[in-house]
Amino acid sequence: MSAGRFALLIATGHYENQALRQLRSPARDAEGLADVLRDPAIGGFEVSTVVDRRHHEVARAIEHFFLDRGRDDLLLLHVSSHGVKNDDGDLYFAATDTDRRLLASTAVSAEFLRTQMDRCRARSVVLLLDCCYSGAFLRGTKGDTDVHVKDELAGHGRVVLTATNRTEYAWEGERLDALDPEPSRFTGAVIKGLRSGEADRNGDGLISALDLYEYVYDELRAAQVRQRPQMWAQVERQVVVARSVTAARRPVIPPQTDGEPPRGAPDAPPPPAPRPRSLLDRMTELTEELSGLACMADNQGRAQFALVLAEHLGRAVDLRGVRLREDVAVMVRAALSTDGGERALLGVIRVFEGPAVADRVRHLLDRDGVVPPGERTATDRPPQGPRPRFDEVRAASPGPAENGDYRGATQLLLRLTDAVCRLPSLEDPQGRVLFASILGEQLGRPVDLRGVRLREDAVALVRAALNVPDGEQVLVDVIRVIDGEDMAADVERSIQPVP
Repeated sequence: MSAGRFALLIATGHYENQALRQLRSPARDAEGLADVLRDPAIGGFEVSTVVDRRHHEVARAIEHFFLDRGRDDLLLLHVSSHGVKNDDGDLYFAATDTDRRLLASTAVSAEFLRTQMDRCRARSVVLLLDCCYSGAFLRGTKGDTDVHVKDELAGHGRVVLTATNRTEYAWEGERLDALDPEPSRFTGAVIKGLRSGEADRNGDGLISALDLYEYVYDELRAAQVRQRPQMWAQVERQVVVARSVTAARRPVIPPQTDGEPPRGAPDAPPPPAPRPRSLLDRMTELTEELSGLACMADNQGRAQFALVLAEHLGRAVDLRGVRLREDVAVMVRAALSTDGGERALLGVIRVFEGPAVADRVRHLLDRDGVVPPGERTATDRPPQGPRPRFDEVRAASPGPAENGDYRGATQLLLRLTDAVCRLPSLEDPQGRVLFASILGEQLGRPVDLRGVRLREDAVALVRAALNVPDGEQVLVDVIRVIDGEDMAADVERSIQPVP
């Protein structure tokens, strides 16, 4: 069964409850977005719209949309309405019959939407939320306050783009004439970027979810609107939203599969001729690749990655934590300007994302002769001699290329992270937080986890243990308590040097 591309656009601008202000833009948003998504030269989606419907109709449409989908289907859901919350801070999407006093029975909860996404077989879901969560309605705004969209809706295989952060307004434009409404700022920028092809930031003829986010972010900033779109992603492959109409040749949208793209497609562009690549070319290519990694999806994840990379490079890597691509470019630049930094970068990617992703990045480095095919990187080599403590080699080493012991410590970090990721107790965020609490008590220092991604949390646990004298044995002892002797023995074996 071939992969399909399906979109559902939910727009609610008219409300029976006077406590919910009427919105001018949602219907116009749905109409404009449907046009570009449905266009076979741009989105190629099969599009359905639900405009100004009651809550049970909206819920039914959502459940039906996620039902009976294939693993390789790409699903896009756009919601434009008021975002409201109950006294506990739970997020709801308002429908025409929503009563703010009776949200549980008259609105569509974020929890309901997440459940439908969890049950869906499709591995690629893009969620666009044109709602805001500010505390009061102002002229030209919509929304309610203090909702943790990431916690409620982000998940594996998903890309979530929101019109604002949780304390800002979602602006509807400037025109007050209800007979000629403008699109909202957020959706208007989405439509413009797709329709014009300007959202194709790297000129490859395809508009990924990341391309679209960066374009919308820059558009709203240029408009000087106090509104910062947010993006969270947890995907293992590029999610292509549309083709660019400005491309010289119409590219083939790759299927959302883990395998290789079909060979010999009639309209597939020929492979580019090899050419010498400048440092700027390498920076561009690496930045593009790393920007799609799950560990780069939010500020905290990038900060954790930069901290470990800095330890491997033997130099500071300072991020602003404002824009994804800017932060990634800083890390790539630091790696490329440090002797042996490419190998260090590859090693850190392997620690955070695993060998499959690291091998993909390795191919980019192979082209430059940095990591020749068949040669193992610094992090792949077995350590030589006694293993120093991680904090000791970090302090002593001026860089990864000059200290074999440091490479050995890096290899240990990788082996232990792989082993810890297999622990049953770390399968869910609550289990990882409990484990960190017990480990911190035994190490005599707090171990802070974000509880978002398993591998990221595992890196934090292992680093905390390796930076304390005999901490690796404490780690094994805690595993023995929580996961049993067999799992403890498995992790203990990973501490031993590779022969």
